Amino acid sequence: MVNVYNQGHGYYTKHLGENLCVNHHCGDYLYLYNNAANAYSLEEFDNHFVEFKNKCPAATIVLEHDIGFEKWSRAHYPGNRYDVMTTNIVESLNAMLIDEKEYPVASIFNLITKRFGELFRERHTYILKSMDNQMVSAAEKIARKKMIEGASLYVENIIGDGNQFIVFGAGVTAYVDLLEKSCSCR
Repeated sequence: MVNVYNQGHGYYTKHLGENLCVNHHCGDYLYLYNNAANAYSLEEFDNHFVEFKNKCPAATIVLEHDIGFEKWSRAHYPGNRYDVMTTNIVESLNAMLIDEKEYPVASIFNLITKRFGELFRERHTYILKSMDNQMVSAAEKIARKKMIEGASLYVENIIGDGNQFIVFGAGVTAYVDLLEKSCSCR
């Protein structure tokens, strides 16, 4: 059971599952292990783990006592994975924009642009402070120009229906239709 791959904060559930199949012959019930490993709440985890425990008791002893839930279970993990609240990018964005979700779509686009601009500027400042040597001057000029261009983008709703927008800035105007999944630039 020691042939698992450590990812820094926990074990890859896929490789751990493969080891469970080989060493404990519980391949028919591996879906129960995966359900427990990927559960977000403790209650959901407990339901799946108890069911897995009924089918493969020897494997669950290893998972519970030898490895520990916090090493492979999302619900029991004590910290943030990869420095964010979740590995799901949509959930990360929802958490970041929780107050803005109730705004009209055009306002949300503008707020997202502003928020990402702030994050990029913060990270850029952090990198510059932590670097022993400066970026190559040409790359620095390009990065600075792109940051300024990104900060100047603005979104407007064309006819107020929430589907058609104009995005303009940095010398470009783009018409976006969310229903048509199209974009045209001028």
